[in-house]
Amino acid sequence: MVDPINLITSSIQFDVQRLSTIANNAANALTPGFKREFLSLDGEFNPYVSERASSQPILAAVVDHQLGIQRQTSNPLDLAILGKGYFEVSTENGYAYTRQGSFKIDEKGRLVTSLGQLVSGKSGDIYLSEPNPSIDSKGQVIEKGKIIDQIKVMSFDRDDMLAKIGGGLFMKTESAVMHEIDTPILVQGSLESSNVDSTQEMVKLMETFRHFETSHKVIQAYDELNDKTLKNLSQF
Repeated sequence: MVDPINLITSSIQFDVQRLSTIANNAANALTPGFKREFLSLDGEFNPYVSERASSQPILAAVVDHQLGIQRQTSNPLDLAILGKGYFEVSTENGYAYTRQGSFKIDEKGRLVTSLGQLVSGKSGDIYLSEPNPSIDSKGQVIEKGKIIDQIKVMSFDRDDMLAKIGGGLFMKTESAVMHEIDTPILVQGSLESSNVDSTQEMVKLMETFRHFETSHKVIQAYDELNDKTLKNLSQF
């Protein structure tokens, strides 16, 4: 039989995880390309209906890969991908993938992310000689009427096979099947907004907080009942 205290304690731990996840979503509501997370019970075990007390339920973070809306910025180095796909960038741990197209030029004239990661072109690193290149819908980078490179855009058969590593970046897992998109659709001077709905996150925050308070009160009441029971038994 399931111990009610352990059950409620697990519920409180889940609420703490949910509050942290919701707070992170809300904090990144204005971060371009950010993908919200939600928690899902890992495995078939459900602590509310199962009597397998030895099992330990785990809440796993799941990324919602739903696309955000396009927002115009007029910055020539801002790029939004229409439809599926990810920009490929170089990190210390290898290639990573992102929907955040807020780019800039580093001191060596290379196209990089806002965090300084190199943006991949079909020919390698993308070198620019001017801050206002023309980038067409296929991702072709044009300077002085000449195509100098094309921004690489990758797609995956299943986005949920990507591992989120922070900073708007994802790493390819061994199970992920990747393809290069030959003719992506990019929009220069635009960014993809986050897919966070601030109103929904606020509602979830209030619901989770109320549940947390209720669970805490139940444990307090249970403790008080145990104290009274022990006092009564000591009188015999």
